[in-house]
Amino acid sequence: MTEDLIYYNSRWRYALLTLSGVAFVVMGIWLIVQTGNWAMGLVTVLFFGACAAVGVRQFFDARPRLQISDKGILDRTLGVGLISWADISGAYLNAVNQEYFVCLHLRNEPIYLSRLSPLKRKLAGANAALGFTPLSINLSGVDLNPEQLLEYILKQSALAQLPGREIS
Repeated sequence: MTEDLIYYNSRWRYALLTLSGVAFVVMGIWLIVQTGNWAMGLVTVLFFGACAAVGVRQFFDARPRLQISDKGILDRTLGVGLISWADISGAYLNAVNQEYFVCLHLRNEPIYLSRLSPLKRKLAGANAALGFTPLSINLSGVDLNPEQLLEYILKQSALAQLPGREIS
C-alpha cells in the first residue's frame, strides 16, 4: 500500500444521536413541567443531554478516526497510538447489537496498555469479560466492511512476520 486509508466518523450517525438526545431532553422537561415528576425528568434531561453533547462533539470532529498505513493501524479512539503490523499476532471479529469490533491479539500488549490512562486501562481489562481483547477496534460509526478489514489486518500482520521484511 502506498497511500494511507483514512476513515472518519459517520456524520449522519452523530446527527441522529444529537437529534434523538434533544428529543428526549424535551420529553424530560415535559415530565418536569407537566407531571411534576422531577426525578424521572431530571435523569432523562441529564442522560440524554449528555448523549446530545457527545453527538454534537463527534459531529464536528473532523479528525480521522481510523488510519491504515504500511506501518500499521491507528485507531484514535483507542488512545494507544500506532499499532505496528509486526505487533499484531492475531485478530477476530466480535459484534454487539450489530456493532462490530476487531479484537486484536498483540505481542507487546503491556506496552500499549501502559499508554492508557488508569481509567481506560480498567475498561480495557473489563473487555475480557465481554469476549473482547483488551484493545479492540470499534467500527461503529465508520463506513467500512468489518470482514474485509479483519482479512486485511491478518494479511498485513502475517506479512510483517516474514524474515527480512522491515517496516519503516
